[in-house]
Amino acid sequence: MAASPMTADFLDRLLAVEDAWSMLDAVEGSEDKVRQIERAVTAGGHATQVLIRAGEMLAGLGEAERARETLQKGVALDGPTAPLQAALARQLRTMGDLDGAALWLRGTMLRARPDARLLTTLASIELEAGRAGCAEALLAAAVRFRTNDAAGLAIDGRQLWALGRPDLAMTPFVLAYARGYRDEAYLADFGRLLALDGMPVIDEALQLQAGAQAAHYKLSAVYFADPRTVRLAQERETSRQWVFTDDMVAFLRAAIARGEPFSWIRLGESEARFLLCHRPEMRGPLTDGEIEFVGRYIWRNWHGADIRRADPARLEGLAKQLEEAIVDADLLGVPSSPRFANEPEHTGSLAALDRHMERLAPRGRYCEFFDSLILNERVPFYADILEGIDFIGSVGPHAGLAELLARQLGIPNSASYVIPGESRLGRPQDAADRGTHFPEVFDRLMKEIRVPHRGAVFLVAGGMLGKLYCDRIKQLGGIAFDIGAVVDAWMGYNTRGVVLDRSMGHRLVP
Repeated sequence: MAASPMTADFLDRLLAVEDAWSMLDAVEGSEDKVRQIERAVTAGGHATQVLIRAGEMLAGLGEAERARETLQKGVALDGPTAPLQAALARQLRTMGDLDGAALWLRGTMLRARPDARLLTTLASIELEAGRAGCAEALLAAAVRFRTNDAAGLAIDGRQLWALGRPDLAMTPFVLAYARGYRDEAYLADFGRLLALDGMPVIDEALQLQAGAQAAHYKLSAVYFADPRTVRLAQERETSRQWVFTDDMVAFLRAAIARGEPFSWIRLGESEARFLLCHRPEMRGPLTDGEIEFVGRYIWRNWHGADIRRADPARLEGLAKQLEEAIVDADLLGVPSSPRFANEPEHTGSLAALDRHMERLAPRGRYCEFFDSLILNERVPFYADILEGIDFIGSVGPHAGLAELLARQLGIPNSASYVIPGESRLGRPQDAADRGTHFPEVFDRLMKEIRVPHRGAVFLVAGGMLGKLYCDRIKQLGGIAFDIGAVVDAWMGYNTRGVVLDRSMGHRLVP
């Protein structure tokens, strides 16, 4: 449905105002600043805010006469101020005068800087008035404009949905999410909207993230309210199976001294969410559509690929391999009870994995998930654990990592196996390698990894697939420690924000 000529003309004028703002933003770097300002006035001089800013800039350049002439153009414009027009538009809408509300809201935008929220509000007025084509055109334009009113965007989205057009509601919902809005009720509504059939794709990556987050919040609400969630973790931490952080160095050194196959893996949200997608008993209240968002989002994050293109049989195989790695591990790093008690946004998939592990009945012991970070912060490069070994291997996204670590610690032999890195590393090669880790690199490495002798030590950093590399190393007679993003910090990359801040103080020098 086409927009009316009046709406098309309005959008042209509105875009001209935004173009004028962009021209004024570029004045500082312009060779002819006065000319640049004049071009902006020509483009968007029908907006008083453009004229005010242009006049101030000209005055700052010592062009007093030009500043006066520019501001006098604003005095000559017809119509009341933008705030007055906006207030009148709101009142007219409450009284049912949709045409009047639309008219004055247009006037508001032509006299102030264009705003995406005002456009989505105008779209809801036009839709309510039966002018769907105008609403569609306004929403298509809204994505080009700034706004600070994310909560208002959510309100307009709900209004468009209530008017029978959930497809049009997608734009304000996406814009609100892009601006950092995370209100729980809004996320729940956004999740329901995304799960509807036939919804438009405004921003695929953002919609995947929002759909996955909404699903996780829904699952978290169930487990966070269940007292058993925290109790299970507390019982584990007070059992003989728990290895306290202060005992970890001795525990790991003893494993190395024995020289027997050993695997320490850590289980977080990524592993939990992957199993969630392949084990219906873990899903709780989540629908198939919500589970699809979770799976697509984590796969895109890990591998830069669409999970729907992966072989379902291979994915099921990965789920079984992960479960086997969990059962076979000698030490499992898991979230502690305070995290379940104090971080409801993380509770869902982690608690679901906790219940699933009860069914799997792992044979190993447990430790705090973040011990890999804590031990490195206490003694960089795990020097107190790795002291005296004759070989160090690595599986991770950094070429030559094992060789650098061997040189740092005086270890005579080393071997590095390189895998594609995550996008947060920000390196050109990682962008080029996106989508190649599974199955291509994974299948090759599972065959190529060589353990030089029984009890040889490997450090692994490979996300969920890293757990499978650890299990493979153990099968081959080696000792594998899943240390994750610590290796990024060693190489000068902070891929986890504040979590890695202290580790960033100790780097391996090439």
